[in-house]
Amino acid sequence: MTNAARLLATAALMLCAAPALAQNAPGQEPPPQADPGTTIQANCLAENDTFTMRGKQPIFTIEMTNKCEQRMSCKVFVYINSAKGPAQGRGTIVMAAKSKGAAATGTFTMKAKTNGGSSQSTRECKAI
Repeated sequence: MTNAARLLATAALMLCAAPALAQNAPGQEPPPQADPGTTIQANCLAENDTFTMRGKQPIFTIEMTNKCEQRMSCKVFVYINSAKGPAQGRGTIVMAAKSKGAAATGTFTMKAKTNGGSSQSTRECKAI
């Protein structure tokens, strides 16, 4: 095989591979979509749980941010265990679509018995 033929074969392979590489480029990925039904919606939601103080009252906060273009509604369930005993709470967080900016973030806050401890939480979310 001559050098010209090798060069032509290499160029042909590179041209064939270019569309496949473009499909996997980070900027070309499709936006996340909500799962059908009620689930934890792992693709659409980012969650941050924190213990803080509000004056002298310890509180536990769940902050969720919607990364999808569908509105989301989440029922949250929380159980906290600390040296002063357990605390339990539940509530609903409704978030706008990602493109709505700050409205795409929602919070759930409950009183805790101490500023710390072991928390367990789960959620049941669906696109609305």
